[in-house]
Amino acid sequence: MQTSLDSERVLRWIVIYLAVISGEDSETIDLDSHLSHFDIDSVDAVEMALQFETTFNRPIGAEFFLVSELTIRELAGRIVANAAGHHV
Repeated sequence: MQTSLDSERVLRWIVIYLAVISGEDSETIDLDSHLSHFDIDSVDAVEMALQFETTFNRPIGAEFFLVSELTIRELAGRIVANAAGHHV
């Protein structure tokens, strides 16, 4: 059974994950920050994808986490849209 994917839950997960890898407080992370701010490399992206799959019981490609010009908010929207079958 797959866990429901709603944008708020995905957004919160991304913020917490980025807080852990960056050492920033999750409460201070701006949702309109670009992923480039967090300097995610391919190893980080693969680990993030694996953790996402574990948390949400849904497969996701690591490439989602490598689009550095996306904001955190845009990334969450893209993930939710992709899960719903609307590829953006």
